[in-house]
Amino acid sequence: MSGIVDINGQSYRIGRLDAKKQFHVARRLAPLLAGLGGALKGKAQGFAELVSPIADALAKMSDEDTDYVLDTCLSVVARQQGDGWQNVMVKGGGLVFQDIDLPAMLQLTVAVVQQNLGSFFPGGPSTSTAAA
Repeated sequence: MSGIVDINGQSYRIGRLDAKKQFHVARRLAPLLAGLGGALKGKAQGFAELVSPIADALAKMSDEDTDYVLDTCLSVVARQQGDGWQNVMVKGGGLVFQDIDLPAMLQLTVAVVQQNLGSFFPGGPSTSTAAA
């Protein structure tokens, strides 16, 4: 299972997390995705009510949980370099490519979550990986 996404003119291959890592990412994201699910089901009246549960859940995540999710998700992402692919994360942590900014990093993380956990959360993001 892998998909290709294009972000800022670069192609990225989204890989597969093993089942144990999927579980650990899912449990850390469960409160965030629950807030998103409620907001998307029409319970929100305006933009602030749509974003508020998501922002609250995100703010409550510890730095360690946030780093775990980002690092784990980005560990299965590779960027096309000529005819080959280069992992975007260094083995000990950190991004290889300095041009990956916050929006791109978050788009890649969301793509990994969609690809690996989309079917785990009913009514959650689809499992298809679209160009961002």
